Amino acid sequence: KTILKRPITCFACPIACKREIEIKSGPYAGVKGKGPEYETCASFGTMLLIDDIEVVAKANDLCTRYGIDTISCGSVIAFAYECYEKGLITSKDVEGLNLSWGDHESFLKMIEMIGKRKGIGFILGEGVKIVSEKIGKEAEKFAIHVKGLEMPMHDPRVYKSLALGYATSNRGACHLQATSHWVERGMLFPELGIKEKPDRFTPEGKAKMVIDMQNFVAMIDSLIICKFALTCGYTLTHLLKLIYSATGHKIDVDEFKRVGERIFNLKRLFNNRLGISRKDDRLPDRINKPLPEGETKHRSPDLDLMLDEYYQLRGWDKEGRPTTEKLTELEI
Repeated sequence: KTILKRPITCFACPIACKREIEIKSGPYAGVKGKGPEYETCASFGTMLLIDDIEVVAKANDLCTRYGIDTISCGSVIAFAYECYEKGLITSKDVEGLNLSWGDHESFLKMIEMIGKRKGIGFILGEGVKIVSEKIGKEAEKFAIHVKGLEMPMHDPRVYKSLALGYATSNRGACHLQATSHWVERGMLFPELGIKEKPDRFTPEGKAKMVIDMQNFVAMIDSLIICKFALTCGYTLTHLLKLIYSATGHKIDVDEFKRVGERIFNLKRLFNNRLGISRKDDRLPDRINKPLPEGETKHRSPDLDLMLDEYYQLRGWDKEGRPTTEKLTELEI
């Protein structure tokens, strides 16, 4: 209501999830163009205790200009703030900046330092995993990432399938490598056999759903189609028709799912060759612990239970490597 000009859209899209904003007065007057969305408001606002939407919009604008991801940027800066709070780094390490929660000026300055790779920004630009390893002193205990990718603003204690999806995602903690939490919120995919909304707090049966959605999303990404189109009526049947219209190649549902499975397994093979195994299919220590209050009170992700079932259904061994039998089946 204060900075939004209008919703904007990619060509011919009915969703219009982008936001065009403009700040007309104050210290950030002149900031305009694409505005912050949910992830950015959470990572730059809530997570840093910044309650000024214009500061968040300015930070988003800086990241757009520097080509920086806002989830990772907010996460690594929040990590630096916590290191500062715990005395693991000092004012001298951050060139005199005051890394106190809610501090606007230091926050924006750190984005510029990351964008220009100057001072503390050089190492912060490497991400939470590498920064925590360099700092040491138990900093890794609150480094929130999976396989080096910072975690989005969707808590896997709330959606059990999301815990498994984060842990097994080939690119690390990403809520869009499976979008299984959509199912737990009630979005169904009958053509994939997902016809009922599951209980989001139970681990049972989540492995198959995550696998089905990971394979499906692997194809969505390969087709260069926005996943949010699925929220406004696009179905697998529509996608099969689009593939035929674009390529002349007619495939059925089974082949579609099989190609998605091949893609996911091939990515996993690259990761295996680089040393990724079960030891890396894990969640951060902090996320593995239940919260003391709220709807998720005393609930942990139950990851080991789901991983065992996931590996078995994937046709992987106990260390998370595709078996020879699975590769033969997929003709890889």
